[in-house]
Amino acid sequence: MQWTDEQQPIIVSEAPKLLIQAGAGSGKTTTLVGYAKHHSQLRILYLCYNKSVEQAARGRFPRNVVNKTAHGLAYAVYGSQYTHKQTNNLRLTDIARAVSTQDWELVRDVLATLNNFMASADAEIGRGHFPRFRDRTMLTSAQERFLAQGLGVARALWTRMKDLNDTGVQITHDGYLKLYQLSQPDLSQRFDCILLDEAQDVNPVIADIVRIQHIRKVAVGDRHQQIYRFRGAEDALNAPWMEGAEAHYLTQSFRFGPAVAHVANIILSYKGETRKLQGLGFKTLVKKALPPDLAHKTFIHRTVIGVIENALSLVPARPQIHWVGGIDSYSLRDLEDLYLFSRGRRDEVQNRKLLRDYRDFPQYMEIAEVSQDSEMLRSIKIISTYPDLPQRIQALRARTVDNELDATVTLTTAHKAKGLEWDFVALYEDFGADPLSPDLAPGRRDDELNLLYVAVTRAMKILAINSMVLSIMQRYVEARAPGELRPTAVD
Repeated sequence: MQWTDEQQPIIVSEAPKLLIQAGAGSGKTTTLVGYAKHHSQLRILYLCYNKSVEQAARGRFPRNVVNKTAHGLAYAVYGSQYTHKQTNNLRLTDIARAVSTQDWELVRDVLATLNNFMASADAEIGRGHFPRFRDRTMLTSAQERFLAQGLGVARALWTRMKDLNDTGVQITHDGYLKLYQLSQPDLSQRFDCILLDEAQDVNPVIADIVRIQHIRKVAVGDRHQQIYRFRGAEDALNAPWMEGAEAHYLTQSFRFGPAVAHVANIILSYKGETRKLQGLGFKTLVKKALPPDLAHKTFIHRTVIGVIENALSLVPARPQIHWVGGIDSYSLRDLEDLYLFSRGRRDEVQNRKLLRDYRDFPQYMEIAEVSQDSEMLRSIKIISTYPDLPQRIQALRARTVDNELDATVTLTTAHKAKGLEWDFVALYEDFGADPLSPDLAPGRRDDELNLLYVAVTRAMKILAINSMVLSIMQRYVEARAPGELRPTAVD
């Protein structure tokens, strides 16, 4: 293969610590494959971002590479011991039942504390994991008592989660990953090198596993694609343990052409980025709407609510729909059950847990309001907006296809779209927060700009921007000095 001037130095590098800043569509995986082939004498662990990346990598990397997620590593050691008491997520009602309380504010804080701890690199649950008072230095005596109570409950639940014989409190996948990290695993017996993918968005618990290894480290990612900071993710590309690393940049994108690169560079300019992304792919068009006669379109949304609203609006057109992550990942089955529950049709509810956890729908709404649980509040909003929800969902299920090649429409959130690409992409009008608003905190501003950058760089042939991106481009033009080159026109 003919490597670029940016890729060649990475592939032949012998550095004990290697840092690769890779722009969207710049061939980072291809570069890593080249690195692995060139260093065929090394036993390499490719630490994948998620399961789908792991599966895709199996057919690309040479035999000296083992592809695993962090959870996959942890499952072999700890997860396999807990198969009898595993769950995907702990719910508010699980916590309330385990500690026999109806104090939903306490329950919400305890659940958040547990999740924060399991995602952290810390050895014990402490005040920093408790969300309510995390940024407070002075507390009243009543608040101190509430904090002590909450931490005590969280520590007790963590002890029960770890107990193999206590099935009253289940353990999550993040729970056994935390146990793996706390065991300080030494991977040097199996591997000589570790490739950390998507290093800009890694959980502290995973970063700590990599940090403690005394083997060659290669961290690759794009700091502008950090979109999971709200989950506690950190940028390992700038971590202290990567100081002194040999740094390289991949700025040449083979996914799209100059027009999309220009839109991306405008977005990144508001983060102070001066290193330009180069669009070397197809001559991508940037428009305000996709042509109506396309055989396939992809819609990228800011929120799950946006995905559902758009899907419901598309029902009359009878499209064949592919849902990135699967239709069930968009909580439609739970919405159907909640709709039936709200109408008093308890016998038709499939999820019997809903009936056990809540006396009636008014209690569900009360708990949602008191706890401010976003999932519950979102579900209530959708039910009130679509009184014929079951019929609409039935129509959507009938038009859903598993194979995207059979679809005429693909629906996804920007978060789920990360790492993917399509020919024709449209951004939905639910990117609500204006990242250029002076009222927005700097961290939130960067999060929103990053998400827009991820969304616009998914398109390979035509990108249909929404009003938010158009507004950002217009303000960029207005702020430039007279006589400077204007941006690519948008049809």
